Amino acid sequence: MTEPFVTLVVRLPAAALVGGAPVLVITAEAVVIVMPAGQGAVLFDPDVSREHVLLRLTEQEVRQEIRTVIEADGTLTRLSPEMVGAADIHAACRAMASNTDLGEERGTARFRAALAAIRTAERRLGGAP
Repeated sequence: MTEPFVTLVVRLPAAALVGGAPVLVITAEAVVIVMPAGQGAVLFDPDVSREHVLLRLTEQEVRQEIRTVIEADGTLTRLSPEMVGAADIHAACRAMASNTDLGEERGTARFRAALAAIRTAERRLGGAP
C-alpha cells in the first residue's frame, strides 16, 4: 500500500522576496519558486513536468463537515462535534486517501484538459473561433 503524501505549503511574507525577484525555497519535501504577486512573469521550462492538484482534503474541512453532519441529523450519533478528536480525523483522512480510487475522475480531468489545451492552441494560432 502506498502511503498518502502531504503537500507542504510555504507562505512567505512579501519582505522575503529579494528586490521583487523570484526566490528559490528548498524544503525537505519540495523545491518552490516564490514570485511576488502581480509580477506577471511565468517561469516555464517545457522539459519539466508540472503537476496540478485537483482535489485536496484537509482535516480542518473534515472537522467543519463533522459539525454540519451532526447538527443536521440529531439521530446520527450521541457525540457532539467536539468529541471527535484530531487523531480520529487524521486516521479517517488517511484511510480515505489510501482507499479511494479516483482513476475515472482523473481520466476525465486529463481528457478535458487535453481538449481545453487544443482549443486554446487553435485560438492562439487562429485555427478556430
